[in-house]
Amino acid sequence: MRSVPAAFLALIIAGCAGPSTGPVKGVLVVYSGGMEMETLDGILDDLQKQVVTVEPEAVFDFSVCTPGEFHEDLRTRRTILFLAGDPSELPSELEFQGDIYYAEDVWARGQRVFGAVLDGSFDPALLSDRLEEAYSGHLQAYLYGSFVSTQMSSPDRIDSLLALGFSIDIPKSYSLSEWEPETGFIQYQRRVSDICLLLLSVRWIEDDVVLSPDEAVTWREEVARNHFYDSSADSVDRSMVQVEPMELRGMEGWKLLGMWRNPEHLNAGAFTSYVLRSDGRRYLLDMEVFHERREKEPYIREGWIMMNTFIPGDEDGR
Repeated sequence: MRSVPAAFLALIIAGCAGPSTGPVKGVLVVYSGGMEMETLDGILDDLQKQVVTVEPEAVFDFSVCTPGEFHEDLRTRRTILFLAGDPSELPSELEFQGDIYYAEDVWARGQRVFGAVLDGSFDPALLSDRLEEAYSGHLQAYLYGSFVSTQMSSPDRIDSLLALGFSIDIPKSYSLSEWEPETGFIQYQRRVSDICLLLLSVRWIEDDVVLSPDEAVTWREEVARNHFYDSSADSVDRSMVQVEPMELRGMEGWKLLGMWRNPEHLNAGAFTSYVLRSDGRRYLLDMEVFHERREKEPYIREGWIMMNTFIPGDEDGR
């Protein structure tokens, strides 16, 4: 009987596997049975990241189990991390990449599996970055492939936006709220629930002004007051805002992350913005999140994923 190449067999198995499951930001940690919980907690603290919205929020939701408990639905989790004392304790499917072991689609489609040997050789910061990349990848797949909606598709929206001089890939789950090309403003919204609303906005001005960090924050505040519905009293909490330089496809500018307040309505929330320049235009890309007293980090990240698709129309000759 003819033997089947291992790579081909692995491809067949992966094709038959079901989709990965569990929380998009979840990380299942499979730790060696002999590891003390204090040691495990210390490692997870080193791997954890935080995003400061209205308050610091953890990026990862860690859950743990031992190898003996790792079966059934746990094998289909989206992101899995094995912590072992020796490489022989790691699943054979994982390949060594620098100081981290890694493989995709091991027990489910869309799955990302990591491994680290606790001999002092792996870099927690690097592994943390890789886990964050996996999280963002799962969220991107969820945004652009999982929603069922009667809204027009993203390609149709890209074509309509190209007439304005740029494109941005907006998921089908977002509905058009404001379309004011004559004033240089558009907005899409996604109502996640009765208590959660997301606003994705683009504002553009024909000028070559280079804004300082303070001016970038002020401009974001002015855009919200002048263009967002019933938001004339909106303000940016200067004590909470973070501004850092950024570059996106050769465009330079500022990345903002902070908190907005509206004393008229006694509410507040988080926002993130890109302030960019390109070929005689100044752009503000903005995601505003209202989710009172609940997590905002996943929706801020959702904004980053969408805003990272932004392309000035002239970049490809259109």
